[in-house]
Amino acid sequence: MKKSNIGYLKRRVLFSTLFFLSLITGLAAQEKTVKYNILQNDNIIGQMKFCQKKDSGNLYLSMVSSAKSRFVFSIEVNTEERAHFRNGLLVSSSVQRRVNGKEKANRQTHLINTSYQLKSERKTSRLNRPINYNLLLLYANEPSNLSQVYSDNYQQFLEIKQTSPHSYRIQLPDGNYNDYYFSDGICKEIILHHSFYTITMRLA
Repeated sequence: MKKSNIGYLKRRVLFSTLFFLSLITGLAAQEKTVKYNILQNDNIIGQMKFCQKKDSGNLYLSMVSSAKSRFVFSIEVNTEERAHFRNGLLVSSSVQRRVNGKEKANRQTHLINTSYQLKSERKTSRLNRPINYNLLLLYANEPSNLSQVYSDNYQQFLEIKQTSPHSYRIQLPDGNYNDYYFSDGICKEIILHHSFYTITMRLA
């Protein structure tokens, strides 16, 4: 084979390799995964993984958690939440939760034309206002200057109150509340205050 042809092939291989590496680097820059330890009384009882992916105006969020604790009897809770935003507007979201293997929640929010269809177990309703910020986004973006957040679980807007710099409290409809703590715009810790227990989710 002529030297000119060998040189041409080498350049093509080098170009293909660099192009492939640039694609991998670009994809990696668009995806982020963080993990949290779930604690009760300073004991790790489970883990939560939060992922976000950006792609051409689309933002995909997912949260998967598994925790096992013991009160009067052993309780294992597995939760999976997903959300899809396009150009800053929620397109769809879902919440699925199983307790000791039995489904306890299965809720979806879908944008249809200019309003949202809400499905919760056997009920269907509608919401006629835009959703630009939901609870999953709390793990990625500090809610500065925001007064409300959409709960995909309760399928309604909840009030956000700033309790101190970079700390926020969300009162839940059932009387319980959650505290969120941020550093450099990232959620470092969440404390779930329930009438019977307190659960902490801390960045691992």
